[in-house]
Amino acid sequence: MKGILMVILFFCLCLTPLGTGHSLFAGQIDMLINKLVEKGILTASEAKELIQDLQQEGAREEATIKEVATETAKEVVKEESEKGSFELPSWVKKIKPFGDLRLRHDSQWKDYDTSDSTRNRERFRLRFGVKSQVTDSTEVGIRLASGSGFQNTTNQSFDSHGRGKNIFIDRAYAKWKANKNFTLLGGKVKNHLFTTPLVWDPDVNPEGLSEALNYRINDKFSLFANFEQWFIEEISSTNDDPTLLAFQLGTEVKPKKNMKLQFGATYYEYLKMDRIKYDIDDIRDTETFLGYNNKYGQQMVFDSAGELLNEWGCLELGAKFSVKELLPVPFSVFGDYIVNFDADIDELTSKGVAYASTDPADLLAYGSDDRDMGWLVGFSLGNKKKKKDWYMKYHYQVLEDYAFPAVFVDSDFHGGGTNNQGHYIHGRYFITDKIQARATGFITERENESKDGKFDENRIQLDIVIDFP
Repeated sequence: MKGILMVILFFCLCLTPLGTGHSLFAGQIDMLINKLVEKGILTASEAKELIQDLQQEGAREEATIKEVATETAKEVVKEESEKGSFELPSWVKKIKPFGDLRLRHDSQWKDYDTSDSTRNRERFRLRFGVKSQVTDSTEVGIRLASGSGFQNTTNQSFDSHGRGKNIFIDRAYAKWKANKNFTLLGGKVKNHLFTTPLVWDPDVNPEGLSEALNYRINDKFSLFANFEQWFIEEISSTNDDPTLLAFQLGTEVKPKKNMKLQFGATYYEYLKMDRIKYDIDDIRDTETFLGYNNKYGQQMVFDSAGELLNEWGCLELGAKFSVKELLPVPFSVFGDYIVNFDADIDELTSKGVAYASTDPADLLAYGSDDRDMGWLVGFSLGNKKKKKDWYMKYHYQVLEDYAFPAVFVDSDFHGGGTNNQGHYIHGRYFITDKIQARATGFITERENESKDGKFDENRIQLDIVIDFP
């Protein structure tokens, strides 16, 4: 009887919630047991023993219920937390941000025939981009950059009493890697030609299509080829837009594991340049192809129909020899040569017509010299990867007036443009993996003073460069 009563009473106790309700129901059980004693069903000693047993079982069950409730609450919190966590979509995980900030002090000392000039500027360059591997073979990328919109610089001077600065689309491209040997690019892309600043400023990102072939014959020998279809101008009045076609063939040889020799031959054919007509506003506006070239060393000449006579069909030959482990740090030697087969001073002076701001008679000072050649030689030494690395680079170059369009060559060397020669000295030190201190010096002069007069320029640039993220 006692056992049956305990089961019945304990079951009722378990059905009662913990807390004050539980205590109230326990009091009612005591009253029930007392009634059983009065009826003679239980003796007083049996009732006392029953109450003690119920209290012990109740305490144990209450502890068990609390423990189960605690564990259940933890599981619920965990499940809700997992449900509430944000899972990034797979395409977002593939996006890789990159960027850098450069703070620069820039000093120039110019020496003219009749006067001297000194200029000091504080400047910055900000670049930020993202790229995403949208499929196993396709990459899409964009990069924004500060600057004034010129294709060969992303510098922005501290100026205009703190007014806001411009941000431009510096790159916007899609790259498709068909296989390990062939890659197709389209958009505003990084210049991937094997070249030097003698021909292309590193800031120039051409616009159009590019095809790249790389074929590895063995561990020591490989071949590469690059084909470019880049657009120069879009002229609304004609379907024949000025275009650049570039064809590059090259090789990479590794005679030893720590040595590498690269060689590339590139032909540049500028098509439909005569579709660019004379316009006095364009010829005076350095933001246009005509205006920039005309100001920075290349006089633009037009015929009686107002069509551009200047032509470019250029051959570039470049080579670089790199060695690791022979010295405590890697070093390289390199050279570059450019010649414009289509430059013809005699044709410009005989067919050209004197328009405002461009008179072919000025070119008579050159005689029959076509001013069509340029070359560069230099070396580098050091690493540029991580904290405490240091790196230096030097080259000497000569670039005549019509060797290559002035709008694309290094904008810092001799103030930009062609008809220059001189020294380039650069050094950098990695303060941390992400922060560099840099110093660059230019000692330059006019390559030929007969037409434009003497123009020497020395320049120093001091930089702090911070990569992020």
